[in-house]
This record gives sequence, C-alpha cells and structure tokens, in this order.
Amino acid sequence: MGDEREPRETTEAAAEYLMTIRYMHAEEQPVIAARLAERLGVSPATVSGMVTRLAREGLLTVDDQTRQLDLTEAGRRAAERTFRRHALAEWLLTEVIGLGWAEADEEAHHLQHAMSDRVTDKVDELLGRPPTCPHGNPIPRDGHTPERPAGKRLSEAGAGSEVTILRVTEEAEEDARLLTFLQEHSIRPGSVFAIDEVADHLGTMRLHRTDDGAGPQSEPVTLGLVAAAKLRVLPGRAEATLFHHVPERARLAAAVL
Repeated sequence: MGDEREPRETTEAAAEYLMTIRYMHAEEQPVIAARLAERLGVSPATVSGMVTRLAREGLLTVDDQTRQLDLTEAGRRAAERTFRRHALAEWLLTEVIGLGWAEADEEAHHLQHAMSDRVTDKVDELLGRPPTCPHGNPIPRDGHTPERPAGKRLSEAGAGSEVTILRVTEEAEEDARLLTFLQEHSIRPGSVFAIDEVADHLGTMRLHRTDDGAGPQSEPVTLGLVAAAKLRVLPGRAEATLFHHVPERARLAAAVL
C-alpha cells in the first residue's frame, strides 16, 4: 500500500530539486546527478550532497547500477505540490497582475514557497481551476495529473502544415530570453501557426500566426529548430476547450486591489 500521508513541507532548495527531477522524468530525460547539476546550474558536489539528503529523507532513490534518480511516492507528492503552487502563481502573475512570462517565472519560484495549502486552494478557485500552467504543462491535483495530448515537437512540423501550440516545455521555461521571445510573438498555448519554411541547413523555421487573434497582417517569425524542439504542437486547429482562460472575476479582483 502506498503512503497516503500528506507530504511534509520541504526546504526551498529541496523542493527545487524534486520539482526539477519531476520535470526531467516528464520530458523522458535521463536523471542522473551530472545531468541534474547541469539543469540546476550547480556543482556536482552540491548535487551529490542534496541527493544523499533527499534519499535519507525517503524522497528519492538512487539505482545502484545506473545511478538513475527516481522520486519515491512521498517525493512525487512533494514535487507535485510545489509545481501546483508554482503554476498557479504564474497564472496570477501573468494574467491577473500583468507580468511577462520570464519575470513571472522567476517571481513564482519565490511565491511557491510562501503559499500555504489554504491560499493555494483559494487562488486555484479564483483562477477557475486551470488544468495547466500558462505554458500548457498539466497541473496535478490530489495526486492526479490531468490527461493531455502528447503532441509532437514543433521542429518536426513540415513546411505547408498548420499547427496549434500545445505547450512550452519546462526545459524551454528555464531560458528567460526564449520565454520573452515566445511571448512577444504570441507563440503560446492555443495559438495557431502555419509553417512557411523549414531550413534544415540553417537550423531555422519560418512561421506565421493564422488564428483569429493574429490580425490581417501577421508578421512571419523565424525560430531556431533547437528552440522549436522545446515546444509541443497539435496538427491543425485544436479544440479551444483544451486551453484555459482566466475568469473575468480574477481580473476584476486585481483591479479592486
């Protein structure tokens, strides 16, 4: 029988490790200490110390042969709780307060550690219980992560095709300049783009927005294939119900404040 107890609060540093391991598993990346150090931008020695501590606390395991890191049930629940707080903070900061994606992501890392479960639930209710973060990554609730289409990499879309942006991966979220670029060009979940050209020899693709919000003179955007590989898309025009819109009451509440 699994551990049904509520996950205890973790320190800010430990929560970041657990959440990053969760991200890497979700993106099907190998999770070993060296890769984790690269992802977090810290030394291997720092990671080694934290991994030892988290394993001792029963939050992760280390495979003796492959050195692969895996979250225990308690570790998974702690990571999911932190991610839920982070995602809701991002919605609040971007759609209610009006911060840009990159700035909101940074601020959300601070807010996620200050939000109690009670405040988190109230914010969730105010925002209309979004199924994903603003970048399209599913928000877990009560140990359950909502089913979402997997999508394919934008970099795999061929010239002449039309796609709907499904999500910006957590790997892309770690690049503040890329987040800013994507937001400036409305490359966000729910937006529809036509692929004009894929230049493999240059490592770029050119696309332009085609949904109703694009306007009559949609300017083409050139995006590197490496960056495009960090975005997930669906073919054609996806159902609008896949994408969350913050209720007007949330914006009205912000206006009152």
